[in-house]
Amino acid sequence: MTLINSVLTSIPIYFLSFFMVPKQVVKKIVRLQRNFLWGGSSDQIKIPWIRWETVCLPKEQGGLGVKDITSFNISLLGKWKWDLLQNQGETWTRVLEAKYGGWRSLDGPLRVSSESLWWRDLKTIYHHAHLGQQLNKSILWKVGCGDKFKFWEDKWTGGENNLAVKFPRLYTISAQQQHLIQQVRAFSEGGWE
Repeated sequence: MTLINSVLTSIPIYFLSFFMVPKQVVKKIVRLQRNFLWGGSSDQIKIPWIRWETVCLPKEQGGLGVKDITSFNISLLGKWKWDLLQNQGETWTRVLEAKYGGWRSLDGPLRVSSESLWWRDLKTIYHHAHLGQQLNKSILWKVGCGDKFKFWEDKWTGGENNLAVKFPRLYTISAQQQHLIQQVRAFSEGGWE
């Protein structure tokens, strides 16, 4: 199993971390993995004694630990939002912010004409009904000093919606709609307000 993970899954990692893998490519990679595992070839098909979904389960759950290509691809693409958020101020993130709007714009609407294929693939994952929700739920925001998150428009309060959606009337009259949390709060003797 180590050979399958280290060779047949590792070869396409660069591609998997940048683009959504077409379904036909996934089928071919899985076919190679299955043939290698079961000892078959293109002209000879061996009987698989275990379902492929079981083979892809972690060893602790009774599987063989072979990576599911589709899930692996989605995880690698989902990591880009995290990397953009964690590396703010670095040259590559400033370039992506200038060109596409940075990590915040991944949740925005798809603009086919002005975005690269790579950026569209990232946005497609975050707009997918099930996958996008799962990725967004797995990210835990730690506000810190409040210099990264918009007070009204980012989901930093732990709920399903941002404050602009929760309190639309307050948002419309606010003169600080685009301000960061750090810019909206004030410190008094009792703490932050």
